[in-house]
Amino acid sequence: MRNTKQEFITAFWKLYERKPIEKISISQLCQTAGYNRATFYNHFENIYDLLSRAVNHLLSPVKSKVLSAQHLYALLERNLIGNILFACFQQQDKYIELLFKRRDYYVLGEQIKKEFLSHIFQKAGSGPENPENFERIEILLEYQIAAVLGVINYWYQTGETISKQDILQRIYDISAKGVLNSLKDELSKISE
Repeated sequence: MRNTKQEFITAFWKLYERKPIEKISISQLCQTAGYNRATFYNHFENIYDLLSRAVNHLLSPVKSKVLSAQHLYALLERNLIGNILFACFQQQDKYIELLFKRRDYYVLGEQIKKEFLSHIFQKAGSGPENPENFERIEILLEYQIAAVLGVINYWYQTGETISKQDILQRIYDISAKGVLNSLKDELSKISE
């Protein structure tokens, strides 16, 4: 039995390796996947919906590990979330790099934020008693995800001058210590 969605995702990545999403036609995609247009539209709204689902598929190992944790706080307390993300980063390196080089990494950020918020709401119960707390959590996630993706984008754009492990460790260190404290430390090293 064929897995139609997965075959479209595989075809998408093959084409995306060669050209940006704006240059991928549904006809090319269907030809590469071996299906007709009607089959494509039975499973996806458009090419951007396919991109979103392809990214969601990349994140499925992270999602399953995060969802299996009893408490999200425990993931954040130690560098467990960093280790989980690093493992995903290593396994899906080629596709993640493509998202950054094609400047479509915002889809990755939206998927990560959506999964974390879903997990938080699920653990909190059916409805938030204090919506202001959840708004603060959304703002924190938005800030953190944008910062992390910005640093990773910078790393790719400047030629990956340090190892993946080192850039992810630096991201974690800044996140754990705080941006302003990290900046103060670095400025104090320069002035000494």
